[in-house]
Amino acid sequence: MAKDIVQVEIKRIPLEVENSGLGGMELTELASQVEAYMLQVQMDGEIDTLKQALHAALHFAAEAYLKSQNEGGKRQEELNRMDELILKLKSAQELK
Repeated sequence: MAKDIVQVEIKRIPLEVENSGLGGMELTELASQVEAYMLQVQMDGEIDTLKQALHAALHFAAEAYLKSQNEGGKRQEELNRMDELILKLKSAQELK
């Protein structure tokens, strides 16, 4: 089966990215966000592109990690609320 490859460009460097469930537009937008962040790092005085790339990678990895942690907490809150509702329904059913 042929792999779905999307070509993006970050700081004039073409990259071929294997599509991992995202469309070409999404991957292009993500590449644009990475480039914008790298340019911001560059404006802060960092010139080495490897360091810019590492800063960007760490930044976006931290964002993804925090988002997954927050979603996990929200999921647990939802499960707790469902458990409370189940208990309320059971106790209401027992009163009948």
